[in-house]
Amino acid sequence: MAQMGAIATRLDIHTQRDRVGIMRPAVFLHLTLLGALICTSFAAEPAHRPDGSVSSRSFVDQAQIVSNYQKELYAHQSGLRIVQGIGYAVYQCNESTTAENKAGQIARMAVFNLLNPTATAKWIDIAKAGDSSDGITLGGTSVSGPMIHALGEETLRIFFTGRLGSDPAPAYRAFYRDYHIATGTLSELHPLRCTIAKQPDQALDLTQPAVQSHLDFLFGAGTGASFSKGISTACDFVEFDGQLYSAIQIKNSQDGQTRLLTNILMRSPDQGATWELLGAPDPRLLTNQVKILAEPAITQDKTHVYLHLRSNVISTGYMLSKAAKTDLHHFDAPVTKWTYGIGRPTLCDFGKPIGLVALFTAPTVQMGGATVSRNKCDVVQIDARYQSYTKAFSIVDYNAVNTPFMHLYRDEVYVTYTTGRRKLTPKFGTSEVVFSKLRREFFVPAE
Repeated sequence: MAQMGAIATRLDIHTQRDRVGIMRPAVFLHLTLLGALICTSFAAEPAHRPDGSVSSRSFVDQAQIVSNYQKELYAHQSGLRIVQGIGYAVYQCNESTTAENKAGQIARMAVFNLLNPTATAKWIDIAKAGDSSDGITLGGTSVSGPMIHALGEETLRIFFTGRLGSDPAPAYRAFYRDYHIATGTLSELHPLRCTIAKQPDQALDLTQPAVQSHLDFLFGAGTGASFSKGISTACDFVEFDGQLYSAIQIKNSQDGQTRLLTNILMRSPDQGATWELLGAPDPRLLTNQVKILAEPAITQDKTHVYLHLRSNVISTGYMLSKAAKTDLHHFDAPVTKWTYGIGRPTLCDFGKPIGLVALFTAPTVQMGGATVSRNKCDVVQIDARYQSYTKAFSIVDYNAVNTPFMHLYRDEVYVTYTTGRRKLTPKFGTSEVVFSKLRREFFVPAE
């Protein structure tokens, strides 16, 4: 996984995260308490704002481990749903190495009670190389990119990428499995299906070649061939206008570094089994050498759909691209909205009076001596027209806050993120997934 230090660009497509639980050995408790005391706040913060360092400490202190930290050496890339007071966090992990996307990486789901996450957590393996059902056998050595969607209160649909034995790349095609909450059982493996190039009668498997063909349709013949290093289900799922929306990510790499990447908006009339591929922001419009538009968060209003993306280049930061609902096959040129842009963005609408809130990875800060550093996470309020971005406060965890994921449940916003309590290395923090809450009172003006 690429380093998140003071570098001009970060060239891998995945981000890092941090944090852990509440029931742990005393050494971890000591580190957590130390991390809770190291917080930052916005220097230009207006006087009526709540104390940012207090909010940061509260967010970090209440975070609890939900991944299977007793077995896993690596845990990362989480997504979250909550149903009837029970949390379901999917993530990728490995019990044999601390590295990302290596042999042995599987998709796993933690199931826990919101009232006591760490003590109640249990784990279900969603998919791994070698799994076989309904005529499908997962090939290669790993799977990646799990994301989760709730079909009401009875079923969870979990998406991920992998390969068949004959496929030429690790993340070559997309699959899903359903988890039936009442019985605690998984369905057979299912391939995702899609339609491309405005041809609704020609359903295909959602594979790298299908996505490449759609890029040819959007941007001209030969474009798709430039994106030949796999696809990813890196985007959350949003329901509006009677359909489910997400995005499929596709990239190209050179010498192990990702330099070209985009996401294609897609919508589904059947809760994610079949997708219609729509438009994509064009990364070739970026002026820097690294042309990445990665891991979008989706929002929408009456007239437009918005993709909030990371560029992996500090000078271009976090970017916004939009498409009119009357023509979802065309996105405008992405524009910079926030700094840094290295780390998956996540957004959630708290409703009035707080409104839309984003968690954006911020530049690293030194945590001890000259070698240990951790990225901050900016908590940013965004107005309804996407013109005003205002930092409410920043969060720092000594063990890291990597790739947070927000989920609105019963008028409250819950967060999973990756941390590194056991793998306390100078830069990385990807050994546990933790669960916390971005409380409404963090945004309430002080008396």
